[in-house]
Amino acid sequence: MISQATITLNNLSKSFDGKIIIDSMSTSFMKNEVHVILGKSGTGKSVLLKMLIGLIEPDSGTIMVNGENLNPEKTAQDYKMSYVFQGGALLNSFSVLDNVTIYLDEHNIHDKETRVSKALKILTELGIEDSANKMISELSGGMQQRVAIARSLIIEPDILLYDEPTSALDPINTKTVSQIINKLKSERNMTQIVVTHDIPFSYSIADKISILDKGKVLLSGDIDTIKNSNSPILETI
Repeated sequence: MISQATITLNNLSKSFDGKIIIDSMSTSFMKNEVHVILGKSGTGKSVLLKMLIGLIEPDSGTIMVNGENLNPEKTAQDYKMSYVFQGGALLNSFSVLDNVTIYLDEHNIHDKETRVSKALKILTELGIEDSANKMISELSGGMQQRVAIARSLIIEPDILLYDEPTSALDPINTKTVSQIINKLKSERNMTQIVVTHDIPFSYSIADKISILDKGKVLLSGDIDTIKNSNSPILETI
């Protein structure tokens, strides 16, 4: 069975103050695959993610989600799309549980008991159920990243975007995040798009890697394709 594209970009471009950030990019993100956007800082990776989720509008080109043009009037929830922010972007004044349920609470989705039950189930899947009532400041960086992932999963997304999920983590916690991404791939029919500058992390999770530089995709393929390319760009990331 041929895998179908969840998101397709056609000649996508974005500039700020005359500086080209994304330059006529065309690519597809396939259903139930982990697609890594690899590149050094300042290459437009985060800008690309924010366009995918509708936080930034492109200057030109199209974003197709499930075969339809991305509609700026629709929300990420309409597209069942969620986002793991760089650094987690958690609320320190809230408990772990309240951070995870915040979207459901604010939009009054389900009753309180159901919201808590859903959150505890996800926290259990991620191995941090014992921290449900702790404050964010009590957690390590790795634990906080798992809470951020749990918060993104509670809406049961079909598409999950990660912005540098391991940038502040040590090797042990980086391995934990890679295990979570691989677990989600095996257990949920979900498209995962990960931007990172961490090459070993990319190799531990990716079905496909696209190397981004100066707003363009320079090289794209599976892990073996990237490893065997001998591209000098890999030495600069």
